[in-house]
Amino acid sequence: MTDDSTGLLARTAAWIARLIAEPERARRAYPAALLVLTLLIWFPALFTGLDAPSQDAFYHITQTALHHTPGDVAHWFVRGHWAYTHYEYRPLTRLSLLVDYLIWGRWLLGFHLTNVLLHFLCALTLAAVLVRAGAPIWAARLSGSIAVVFPPGQMAVSWTNGRQDVLCSALLLAAVFFFLNWLAGRPWPHLAAAALFTIASALAKEPGAVAPLFMLAALFLVPSQRRLWQRLGGVALIAVLLIPYLCLRLRAWPVDQYIQQNAAQLRPLGTSARWFVSHLLAPRIYELATYWRQQGVYILFSRDLPVRLLEQAAFWAALVVLVRRRRRLLALGVAWKLVFFLPVHNLYWNPAFTHYRYLPHLGTAWLVGLAAWELSGYAAARLGTRRPALARGPILVLAIPVLLWYYCAQLPLRWPGWSVIARGGLAPPTSFCRDLQGPDAPYPFDDSTIYPPDQ
Repeated sequence: MTDDSTGLLARTAAWIARLIAEPERARRAYPAALLVLTLLIWFPALFTGLDAPSQDAFYHITQTALHHTPGDVAHWFVRGHWAYTHYEYRPLTRLSLLVDYLIWGRWLLGFHLTNVLLHFLCALTLAAVLVRAGAPIWAARLSGSIAVVFPPGQMAVSWTNGRQDVLCSALLLAAVFFFLNWLAGRPWPHLAAAALFTIASALAKEPGAVAPLFMLAALFLVPSQRRLWQRLGGVALIAVLLIPYLCLRLRAWPVDQYIQQNAAQLRPLGTSARWFVSHLLAPRIYELATYWRQQGVYILFSRDLPVRLLEQAAFWAALVVLVRRRRRLLALGVAWKLVFFLPVHNLYWNPAFTHYRYLPHLGTAWLVGLAAWELSGYAAARLGTRRPALARGPILVLAIPVLLWYYCAQLPLRWPGWSVIARGGLAPPTSFCRDLQGPDAPYPFDDSTIYPPDQ
């Protein structure tokens, strides 16, 4: 090896060591890299057109485009808006669709682009929240990168009707970010910002209203410079400010009306808890046990067995490392998944649609990124090197593509072909954003489905 190549390797090694030891050097590069990754992963989603075979995009966007006088917008916030057979109270989601229509018109690519950019903001803010919660910066950035490609994002990002999920998640993450800032000793305007973003997230979708429960967990799990009574008072203030929202929400769509209309979809709390454990908390554990009961020893001949065993090994190894080294962050990640799943599952959750899982599964990306960081440090410390921080870099360089490939491979991708992308995506019907009737309307709507019975 020549002196020049030896010097280059030494300089590269020194640069990697400084970058890991001083992660602030990548403060500006990380958001740009994350944005590029997001656009690369979700580029085909921009051209998917309407949410076929669902009628939601056609209905909600068209209805928004046709009815957007100042009085209509005020009505959304005061009373809610009519959706199919009932009133809904998600005025901020409706307003975001209106803004998209005023910017993009009938060009559906713009609506999808907004979803993709909101998904990017969720991943970026998740990394910032993890840092505020006490995670190493690179572990937080790894979690953000994983959140970009996490499978539950498929429907929430690629469907225009998933706007409610990505918008609610982005606003809620901003609320938690400012709340953690306030816990760390920042001035009171940070608490005010946390309250405002919490209310805004609830106005986008109902799970935002349970954010105070997660903040209650955070005030005990995150080190704080505030006294206990101040922390409890801050959470109580945010909860009290949500009361007007709850009053308007229950007036727009009473719980008993919702239960009567969606009785077939509701689940008992016990079923919700089991579903949470088997699908969200411990991925594949329940699935593996179920296959063993069904197949017995023949499971050894299953092509999926090696992958499932590898998942179990990785899951339990990561869990042991996190329990030993990052108990507070582990508990906080589980709290995220629990708080944003169970309280809303029985009233606002349809398990058939994966976009409803977007918010709680951000907690999974939180835990996976943190575990990958700790496992890489555990492996680097046992390689016999005198510089574990330097060894950690190559391990992560190898691990990140594997993790990203693993999650991308699980995405139920149904992207359009290159010929569709080349001509700018699927065109909407001529009646889109103009009329809900006529021979070109894809769904048999009439006036009775647009307006409530009393109008």
